[in-house]
Amino acid sequence: MRTHYLWFLALLLAPLHSALAQGADTTEPRRADSLRQRIEERFASRVQSELGLTNEQTAKLRATSQVYSGRRRDMRDRAMQVREALVKQLQPGVAANQDSVAKLTDAMIDLKLSSAQLTRDEMKDVSKYLTPVQRARLLVMRERFTERVKEHGHRGWGGRRHSGNQSSM
Repeated sequence: MRTHYLWFLALLLAPLHSALAQGADTTEPRRADSLRQRIEERFASRVQSELGLTNEQTAKLRATSQVYSGRRRDMRDRAMQVREALVKQLQPGVAANQDSVAKLTDAMIDLKLSSAQLTRDEMKDVSKYLTPVQRARLLVMRERFTERVKEHGHRGWGGRRHSGNQSSM
């Protein structure tokens, strides 16, 4: 039941995140942040339970996750900007600026590499207080969570497309 509730909250986050990204009024960002925080807390609780973390491990993981989640958010924001600029360049019927497209494409690749390196750095930090099995399970849990949110984000409410979000923990 708890998993279904977490999933439900995750599904609610995707549309709110896109509204936040589109510059909605100030109440939407607060609601989205509040919802995001609740989802992250539920996910953290699930991580602690499923990985059998001690309170000390959980505290360390939360601290590490806070550091890296800010960096991931910055990367996602930058990727969204680059993607939007690339879409503008690739509009049908409009001649694309070859240099601009090349730079934007390189930027997307660089962001993907930076994201992978960020995950590597975070997992290296996490290895100081989690066992290899706990670390691997954490990575799998995050990937599954992210994929579920993305799947919902692409379907959206009523068939609309929305971007997904990644949990920090």
